[in-house]
Amino acid sequence: MPEAVTVRELWDRTHLALLPWTRVPAAELHARSAEAVTAAVAVLWGGCDDALLDAPATDVQVHALVGAATAYGLGWRDALLGDVAADARAAGLGPGPAGLWTPAGQWNRGRGRAFRSTLRQNLEFFARHPWATELALLRAVRNAVEASPADPRAALGSLYRTAWADGATERLGWDDAEWWQYLDVAGLASWAVVALGLPAEDPASAGQAVEEAAEAVSPHGWTRAGTDLPEGFLDAACAALGA
Repeated sequence: MPEAVTVRELWDRTHLALLPWTRVPAAELHARSAEAVTAAVAVLWGGCDDALLDAPATDVQVHALVGAATAYGLGWRDALLGDVAADARAAGLGPGPAGLWTPAGQWNRGRGRAFRSTLRQNLEFFARHPWATELALLRAVRNAVEASPADPRAALGSLYRTAWADGATERLGWDDAEWWQYLDVAGLASWAVVALGLPAEDPASAGQAVEEAAEAVSPHGWTRAGTDLPEGFLDAACAALGA
């Protein structure tokens, strides 16, 4: 490991490793994870046929699903990132984006409980790909950057306008957080910094600056009443990122 490894270097390496997976649809990511989890518990239980999957689920069975899903997620992470997590741990650089650098022993997804009727329904919930949400952020960033590779401001404008347009269809659910939290403007900004090669030493801090800018320019009640990104947000976001 390089002695002077930096948080930005690890973000860059993580981005390069994850990027090919942004071309895999989310449904396929979940399906692959569920297939691996099903295979694991089939070994544990001596089979996992339709009769078992469609029978009522128990908490003990769900605990096994969560354990298998955790093992799959960590295996996927380690195979993809190689030494990144170990380098981050050695340098004391924290858990990284979406916890991707977290030591295996500290990556705790809980035990779960059988809150859905059948084992199949619980499998569909607990065996979802653990980093599909983060890959969705990268996918959105990749699309925006590919559309305007030489113009960071245009790429950021496209990124956030698309996020607003996509999120507006779910507006009725926006009742327990602010619009910038629903759209994860911080997460989008962090990955945009990396994808665009913007000069931020810590992409996470850059993302936090964009979230603070969103809050600063948003009129009261904008989450429920706004019809578009609030005026001044894109300029403030670009300024925060040095774009």
